[in-house]
Amino acid sequence: MAEIVTEAGRLVVRLTAWERIEAMHSDIAVPLTAIRSVSVEDQPLTAAHGLRAPGTSVPGVVKAGTWRSSTEGRQFVLASRGRRAVRIELAEDGGDFDVLLVAVPDPEAVVAQVRAAAGL
Repeated sequence: MAEIVTEAGRLVVRLTAWERIEAMHSDIAVPLTAIRSVSVEDQPLTAAHGLRAPGTSVPGVVKAGTWRSSTEGRQFVLASRGRRAVRIELAEDGGDFDVLLVAVPDPEAVVAQVRAAAGL
């Protein structure tokens, strides 16, 4: 399962080898200063909107990769059935994405860690 860590002034999403294949993406790093908000997403599979390009989608089971939407912008999604996720909204200087939506084992702990590191 993906890991979200804060180190050296940035947030890093570390993907497993399988997640890299599913998402067709490598690890993601963004500056902590680009984080606008962070929260727990209880239903990440339904929270990701738009068109997948590139990535993997099995309806109701898994979404992994990049989603593009007119309302959400570019989203990096890594979600699967039964898993809660962390939703991180980024400012324009946040790199390639506007939103990171990543399932993790303990989303509350990750949210607290990211909020503390980003000063939110």
